[in-house]
Amino acid sequence: MPSIRFESLTATPAALILMFHGVGANPESLQPLGESLHQYNPDLEIRIPAGFSPSTISPAGFQWFDVIGVTEENRLARVQEAMPAFNRLIHDEAASAGVPLDKVVLMGFSQGTIMSLEWLKQSSEAVAGIIGIAGRFAELPQHAPACSAPDNPLPVCLIHGEADQVISVTQSQQSHQHLSELGINSELHLLPATPHTITQTMYPIITNFIQKTI
Repeated sequence: MPSIRFESLTATPAALILMFHGVGANPESLQPLGESLHQYNPDLEIRIPAGFSPSTISPAGFQWFDVIGVTEENRLARVQEAMPAFNRLIHDEAASAGVPLDKVVLMGFSQGTIMSLEWLKQSSEAVAGIIGIAGRFAELPQHAPACSAPDNPLPVCLIHGEADQVISVTQSQQSHQHLSELGINSELHLLPATPHTITQTMYPIITNFIQKTI
């Protein structure tokens, strides 16, 4: 499936927003959010690529890594196997859009958040910021990421529904705590009575973070 794109209405995009869907989903699942962001920020370039392979749990969807048989012990290895291709995707999309990496915002939902947060741990190059919705780290960070300078910490926005029964809200709470302790500029937004989904209540949180980040 081709990626969904919302092109900047200016010759030089103010920033590139890369959106990564959850397992078993596809770019269309993030299209309403992308449309809303572009409506209020027409100078943004927004791209929503499809996961690397067809989903093993949903015939109509895609995945960044396989979740069949996934455990706390093997999740990180699966993410690391997919990380080189994920890193190339980020760089290729930035180059294609004509946007430097420090003007790129990574935004993930669920499995897309896992990929984005693990990229943060492993990359030596910084992006403008990372938004993680209803996600987690494959493994919590123990050291400050090389891509986040002490005098200019990379901003991270974590959003999670308190009624999420797929990925517990405690995952974002733990991620926020670890990132803050490591000097990352992390903010956490918890939404009452919200399950494992993206709601319009999240839209202004996301828009505000992007505007102050870029």
